Amino acid sequence: MKLKINNHDWGSIPDYYLSAIQFFCAENNYHFNWNKEEQMMEVNSSLHGKKVWLSVNTSNESTNHEIIEKVREVLTHYGVEISIVENTGWISDGDLFMELVSTKPKNDKRFVSFGYNEKLNSINVKKNLSIYKDELHFNGYYLLQERHSIPHLRCSIQCKDEEFLLNEGPSILTTCALKILLGNQKPTLLDLNVLHILKTTGKLDEDTVTNKEEIKKPNRHTQIDDKEYEEIKKQKANRKIREAQVKRPSAEIYFDYNVLPNRKLERYSIKAAFYIKNTGNVDLLNPKICFRMNPPDKIEIGGQILPPEMSEIFSIQGQNGAQGWKYMGEDWLEKAFATGDYWIESIQESIIPPGETISVEGLQFTLENLEEQESSTILGFVLFEEQELQLSSNNKIMISF
Repeated sequence: MKLKINNHDWGSIPDYYLSAIQFFCAENNYHFNWNKEEQMMEVNSSLHGKKVWLSVNTSNESTNHEIIEKVREVLTHYGVEISIVENTGWISDGDLFMELVSTKPKNDKRFVSFGYNEKLNSINVKKNLSIYKDELHFNGYYLLQERHSIPHLRCSIQCKDEEFLLNEGPSILTTCALKILLGNQKPTLLDLNVLHILKTTGKLDEDTVTNKEEIKKPNRHTQIDDKEYEEIKKQKANRKIREAQVKRPSAEIYFDYNVLPNRKLERYSIKAAFYIKNTGNVDLLNPKICFRMNPPDKIEIGGQILPPEMSEIFSIQGQNGAQGWKYMGEDWLEKAFATGDYWIESIQESIIPPGETISVEGLQFTLENLEEQESSTILGFVLFEEQELQLSSNNKIMISF
């Protein structure tokens, strides 16, 4: 019986290996195909058949093309289907839309940041970039507006060095793609398609055994039928559910607000508080909160949130030091004006035990009067980066005219 792993020939193997390989594939969510007519057994990693849309936008068309071809060559090697996006219109099918955008900073430093939409669970790629050390500075994450019905990741690199972008850009993109497509699954040598490099011979048949008499074949028929194979996969899925229930991070997030119209100024004031209740069974760590305004130029935010440079001076001093909330990043206001996203975080390390609630109180949103038949919305999102958990609020603030 012939064996193929990720389209690489592995020679011939005895028939009684069939049940073990079937079981292995069911346990690890690998693709398994048994061709009785050709006596061929095929095994492919869980990446096989995934569809990724790719867009690269730098200042150089030749660089765009080279990066695309390098990424295509690597991901196709894993069995991933790559489609190139000429324009970033609505994308509704596939497993991931990934794009690289590059701008040139004012100085010679290199920076990278990652944007993702609600369809994509928060992704922690910071440790994967540790190989660059001081060559590439990690600038954090940001939330993308919902423009596609599939997961969307944007890699934003600020870099003057064209050679660095050309050499390292494809590696960063493929690393992110593999991490997203594999999800919480730990990659194995089979997933990363390097297993064939380690093999020392192209044949694993009985001729490689020095003493054929030592092979003890089972007395019973060991081939697993389709029904039994599906049952193994079902048991594996149920076990994963039980394991997830052992430690389950979860939260309930919502606004509590009142709308106060000001007839003289034709403006509306919204007094609000934003609550995060830990409904899981593990501590939630250091929430990062995003308030998304739409339209961004018609809504202002105020209250007891401090600019980062003033957080230590003007924060409330408690028993454990500075308390309260601050905006994230030195250029937080510029980003907010451009995107409508206001990101805030706790001044001090924040831990929410199971069953406990924390809140951002004293929020005030000021809304200009819009034209008739228009509406404005304020959405809330929370990112627990260390636990790779992203949640949106149960409600939103919406005013219609």
